[in-house]
Amino acid sequence: MVQVMFENYPPVEEGFLRCATVQSEAMLAKLLSEGTYQPSRSELSPHSMTAGCPKCENDAQWCWHEAYTWMYSQCAEELNMPEMDAGIWLYAHDEEIHNFKEAYNHGLGKEGMVLLIVDIPRDRIVQSDWILFHRIQQNYPVRSSEALRVDCDLNQNSHLIDECLDWHNNSELSKEEMELRKRQSWQIIFENNRWPEGVYDDAMGNSDASIVQGVAPYVTIDDLVDVIFQTEHNTWDFLMKGEHMRIYGPLEGLSVLFLTGNGITSKRIGLKSNSAMFGHQREPTKRKSKKGKVHRKKYFKKKKTTQYMKIRSGDESKSAELIIKRVVTSAK
Repeated sequence: MVQVMFENYPPVEEGFLRCATVQSEAMLAKLLSEGTYQPSRSELSPHSMTAGCPKCENDAQWCWHEAYTWMYSQCAEELNMPEMDAGIWLYAHDEEIHNFKEAYNHGLGKEGMVLLIVDIPRDRIVQSDWILFHRIQQNYPVRSSEALRVDCDLNQNSHLIDECLDWHNNSELSKEEMELRKRQSWQIIFENNRWPEGVYDDAMGNSDASIVQGVAPYVTIDDLVDVIFQTEHNTWDFLMKGEHMRIYGPLEGLSVLFLTGNGITSKRIGLKSNSAMFGHQREPTKRKSKKGKVHRKKYFKKKKTTQYMKIRSGDESKSAELIIKRVVTSAK
């Protein structure tokens, strides 16, 4: 299924990165209402790893909250956005198929979520290693680049682990110096030369492609490539052949996204371009948007069938003619 997704989408434009992310339906409703979704820290907290975490609620303990704060500060510096204190988290490997696979398995079983495929400009996103980011959440140093590129369980490489331990735990260092070395090691999570498939990465333990995460300060309605909702069983409801969907949003009065199994095929923004045909959808769209829900309609393409109608003209047997007409109808 994931491979089919990858093949159906149009090619990525130069300078963009095709990412995948699982977000709440309320987030999508806000995006379709405002055209841009730029989250605040308070908006993200209920849906993040910090939710319900006792360590995150304790200011004296380092946990996900502090790791996120550190990441946002790195993004703010890299993107030259000093006011950035939150962002959209995405799967952001350069090879997009890996992003689809990770997102496909993320959030399954959790109600009220949507799977979004988005094309993000590369100058609006910061990529990093998802596995190694967990070291920052634990407030530990990250292993050296050299130690990550080889199998340190082998005897000939075990000295690299010892060197890392000595570097970070030198008894002659002050607490400030140890903290500085630890934070300097965290920059290794941004090194992208270990991420491609086939490159050995000891953080992953094999030569599979690394899981790459990305943080973008915001997403826009123009970034959307596809939107996948959930079934009643909280699995992903991909559009099959012959199915299509319309998603409505209150942006500029009323906006409509048209989707097939190839993703979003067109977008009509504003009431002026939609009032004649879709104006009756405006009120239900507004009502649902206020509740954090997305108004949508799913359709099935009707199959055309050919039938033949026999008509007799004339009353006399000698002059009467048999006329056969072909009638094309749509199957219900």
